[in-house]
Amino acid sequence: MAKPLRLITWLWRQPGGRTNYQPWHVRCWADSVRRHLTIPHTLAVVTDVPGDYGDIEVIAPPRDFEDVRIPTWGPHMPQCLRRLAMFRPDAAAIFGERFVSMDLDAVISGSLDPLFDRDEDFVMYRGTNAARPYNGSLLMMTAGARPQVYTQFTPEGAAAAGREFIGSDQAWISHVLGAVEAVWGATDGVHAWGSRLNVGEPRVTFFLQPEKPWSYVAKGDPFCCAHYCRDPHKGRALILGYAPTVWDDAEAALSAGRFDTVIASPEAAQHWPQPVDAIAGDDEQAIRIAHMMGYTDYVFCGRQPAEAAA
Repeated sequence: MAKPLRLITWLWRQPGGRTNYQPWHVRCWADSVRRHLTIPHTLAVVTDVPGDYGDIEVIAPPRDFEDVRIPTWGPHMPQCLRRLAMFRPDAAAIFGERFVSMDLDAVISGSLDPLFDRDEDFVMYRGTNAARPYNGSLLMMTAGARPQVYTQFTPEGAAAAGREFIGSDQAWISHVLGAVEAVWGATDGVHAWGSRLNVGEPRVTFFLQPEKPWSYVAKGDPFCCAHYCRDPHKGRALILGYAPTVWDDAEAALSAGRFDTVIASPEAAQHWPQPVDAIAGDDEQAIRIAHMMGYTDYVFCGRQPAEAAA
């Protein structure tokens, strides 16, 4: 009997990187996958970042090539050569016999079954322009397929690939494999946010830019608000707003019990003695963020009167 498909995502800390991913992004990704995939599957994250991952399996990073940099891909860009470990000849022992790798900045809005109910031993997201035969946001493979991507790797070769193609790992994959592999594209429902190539209804949308889906939720974008969210779950959120009563309200709220997350205005965040999980620019934005994070039970401290907010 075939083992379930394993879906993995990656979370690492990159000093100076343009995006600061958190463990709750992993939980949001996992909830989104579960809502839209009926094929038997398991979920895992490749990370060494401490945090609460619930029932998501944690895979220790193999650490292959994670310190390699190429001159065409600046320090603020995501350094993804570490993901080439998926092409190791012994990848099954680390990632499973059949697996999907999906980026954390995915907004899943349709069934994933048609994407992953395929027999090819390797499928990758088609690049969004001629300089990108592939995009590293999404791939599916049978472990051990295309081992040359791993065994032929050299930093010098990666630097040459970076001059030929855009990206880090995807540039090297394009260099080694050429534009001949099976792909998903816009017609399959795999979209890039804002791309002119998008057609039809998306199944999954990736944000290939500094702004990520949670930023668009904060702005009130209807598509992201509808689809980028955790499932409602037990727990309480403390919201610290702008009104002068915020600290009196917070003292009363804390006397009634603990909170699982804190969402604060920029001013309140400066005075809060512990880490703040999210910053909200106004009261309505704070509520959207709470719902995105799966909190329907929240206490709002320092909420502005409606006439003041207007």
